[in-house]
Amino acid sequence: MPSFVRDLVTRLRRRGLPLGVDDCAALRTALAAGHGLDSPAKLRALCVTLWAKSPRDAELINATMHLVRLPDWPTADTPSPSKPADVALGKRAAQTAPDIDAPTAAPAPEQVEEELTVVVPPRRAGPAEPPHSGMPSPFLVVRPQYPVAERDVAQIWRRLRRPVRRGPLTEVDVDATVDRFARTGLAEGPVLMPRRVNAARLLLLVDRDGSMAPYHGFVDHVVGSVVRAGRLDDITVAYFRNTPGRSRDRSALASLPDTLAADLDPILDRVPPMNTGRVYRDPEMLTSWPVADLLSGVTPATVVAAISDAGALRGAFVTTRLFDTVAFALSVLRRGARLAWLNPVDPDRWPGTTAGQIARHVPMFPLTRAGMYSAVDALRGHPVPLERPL
Repeated sequence: MPSFVRDLVTRLRRRGLPLGVDDCAALRTALAAGHGLDSPAKLRALCVTLWAKSPRDAELINATMHLVRLPDWPTADTPSPSKPADVALGKRAAQTAPDIDAPTAAPAPEQVEEELTVVVPPRRAGPAEPPHSGMPSPFLVVRPQYPVAERDVAQIWRRLRRPVRRGPLTEVDVDATVDRFARTGLAEGPVLMPRRVNAARLLLLVDRDGSMAPYHGFVDHVVGSVVRAGRLDDITVAYFRNTPGRSRDRSALASLPDTLAADLDPILDRVPPMNTGRVYRDPEMLTSWPVADLLSGVTPATVVAAISDAGALRGAFVTTRLFDTVAFALSVLRRGARLAWLNPVDPDRWPGTTAGQIARHVPMFPLTRAGMYSAVDALRGHPVPLERPL
């Protein structure tokens, strides 16, 4: 492979685009067929066509190719006949104007080079030119790199399924057909039933501001990737500060034998489900949304994923925060929905904090690739061992 391809693939792999040998071979085949040789812009368009699976991938490829030294492809319209050919593509070589000293006879087939060879002209001496005034420079591309790429996030959350039969009767119900024939003895044709569809409804609850401020970019990246994946029946995103709502009745806290206790185990069965408070529809938390209205849309087909550090970043434990979180979790679980928690802070920092206590009652996983796989499995119904499940 030419050096620019190795440089390009290395940069893209570091940025989370999993290119392999087959992708490089596809590019080589396309170049050998004469595609992408007119200009660097055509080459960029070719790479986007071959490698991009989403608009974000296309943006990443375009941005990265501005950082790579691309060859100056010759064309049949090259005005200078003495200019050396930059590309030799073997039997499918791009046609260039002949050298005045070159022989007119065509080379023998066995002498034609099969490998793709690219000669990159040397850089001009002297200092680099500054960007044009008022115009963005393609070499000053700043793109955040997150621990989990958008493609990985989309693939993980596409596994979230709640299959139900819905719609027109298009599939044969073999058991019902055989049962009817056994009861009546009459062949009346097959019994039909609707096909299976994914009826999973996802509710994403995102903690905002405070100790979550350092994770805003990563969390927005994850939430946006899940929403853009678009494989679920319905996706709702709501934002909150510290807890999704606030309990009006905290009288059970007065029954704790130790007011500084680090758990709610003595009163866990007396925590009332929450139906008050408010969340927000936007990340700026300008448009409020009553928790009662939010919970009214939670059904057994709903899965709820909360993203919050739950005090783990600051190493804090707040009894009222734990109480309100447990009350909200009870409201979700008693409606037949499933709940999982994603924490951007390393699990080693959970013990002794509110997060550590929540993890005793609700499945909690780190906001990593492996953690999201486990969270999706829990939301699909896989059992998760908990110390004190609700």
